Amino acid sequence: MTQSNAYIRTGNTRTGFSLMFHELFDLYHPYIGDKATLYYLYLLRYRNNDVTSFDQGKAWNGRSKVTEKFQLSFSTLPILDEILEASGLVTIERKPSGRGKDKIYYIVHDPLERAQFREHETQIAEELRQVVVRQGGSIGKLLGKEKGVNLSVC
Repeated sequence: MTQSNAYIRTGNTRTGFSLMFHELFDLYHPYIGDKATLYYLYLLRYRNNDVTSFDQGKAWNGRSKVTEKFQLSFSTLPILDEILEASGLVTIERKPSGRGKDKIYYIVHDPLERAQFREHETQIAEELRQVVVRQGGSIGKLLGKEKGVNLSVC
């Protein structure tokens, strides 16, 4: 069987899922890389989708869970937060928890549609370049590595 004869068909389907838009892999992933994409999908999984809830659109699952599940270091999470915010996929709110550390709420946005992304692509790339500058260029391994995407600051 050749590649052109390979098809993916719907298998068993069910409810209780998170919708993942194609633009995430097609447009965002080349810029934000594997770990930020995975982290976004994790946040999306825990996003409150109840339209009647005050917390609709927010995710607040603990950071220790994501570090254990995907073997990410706690020091990597703030960098991934910056990458996701710069790309417009999340907005982060911090609220006092009364225990010395702020509670972090992620407002998890759906990816832009293709045409919208293309209109904002230069701005997104510039925001990501600024993250690289703030992090001292040490985040190169976290960002996307696909051909045609270059966020270097040289």
